[in-house]
Amino acid sequence: MLIRQRKDGEIVQSALSEEDLALIHALQIWPRASWSALAPILAASPITLANRWSRLRDAGLAWVTAVPVRGLYSGYTSVALVEVDCARDLFDDVVARLERMEHVVAIEHAARGRDLLLTVSATSFDTLAAFLVDELNRIPGVTSSRTHLAVRVHMEGSQWRLDALDPSQCDAVTTLLRESKAVGEPANVRSAISSRIATLEEQLAYDGRFTAAELAERLSRPPSTIRRQLTTVLASRHLAIRCEVAQLHTRWPITVTWWCRLPGVQLQETIAHLRNDGSVRMCMSLTGPSNFAVQAWVSDMADLMATQARLEQILHPGEIADSSVTLRTRKRRNGWLLHPDGRSRGEHTRLT
Repeated sequence: MLIRQRKDGEIVQSALSEEDLALIHALQIWPRASWSALAPILAASPITLANRWSRLRDAGLAWVTAVPVRGLYSGYTSVALVEVDCARDLFDDVVARLERMEHVVAIEHAARGRDLLLTVSATSFDTLAAFLVDELNRIPGVTSSRTHLAVRVHMEGSQWRLDALDPSQCDAVTTLLRESKAVGEPANVRSAISSRIATLEEQLAYDGRFTAAELAERLSRPPSTIRRQLTTVLASRHLAIRCEVAQLHTRWPITVTWWCRLPGVQLQETIAHLRNDGSVRMCMSLTGPSNFAVQAWVSDMADLMATQARLEQILHPGEIADSSVTLRTRKRRNGWLLHPDGRSRGEHTRLT
């Protein structure tokens, strides 16, 4: 365990050094960056960066994954936040069942108002409705549920960034990312998707940094074929590569969700303000009286109250109707299962 001083001067214990955080921040910007490209920006040799990343990933402190850009990640409907109450003696069984369900992309233990907060995603409204009616409420131990259908997801966690790099380093990584992208229209993978492409996507979900050579070996396919398929997949708009970090080892170990009432005329202005708030990881429009949800990572309870005060100012004359602190996250919104301390368990469920 390392002893690290936060930017506000407080001394904290963390398994992540400042060098670790800088590498993770760089990979949030460009998840498949080569170590040789990042080396001069991070002032470390490529082999040092490779070894550092291997240590972080093996420890479950950070990982790169790929998620399909549909449902939750498309920004459109077929997504819901679901509050779930459980029978006490069957609580662990309920969570174990939910962890293995593809439609359940996130599981959070709530401090009040509900036992669990789920994020549920599907490929269509009919599929979402069928899951909520025919599967979720029939799980033994689920005593009640309340569903908030998403109208649109405006922000989600892949857009959130650490603050470990300075602005010049962020600009340098961003410039290299832009230069690396192929010129031309993105390929439409879904119009001609095959089982082979789907298998490739499943491998990238496990490790979004797999090279063509590594994928060819894992899938027992010719390297030339894999290179062509990998180029097609990465050039498409249908797969997003993202770098994740174990939250409890960052400066912001606490998750809070606010349920808000927001006049429709304020929506775009509110979203613009929230995009400039470094604490906010998710916001979405919902159906129902509480028609807007915001989720943030904060450093402590004082930071929580300061963030809530900012949110109240942004929302006015709208208001916060309810709030919920997450006691533990069992499944991150990319389908990865987590240890109690937020580290990856090395397991994930395929997202629908």
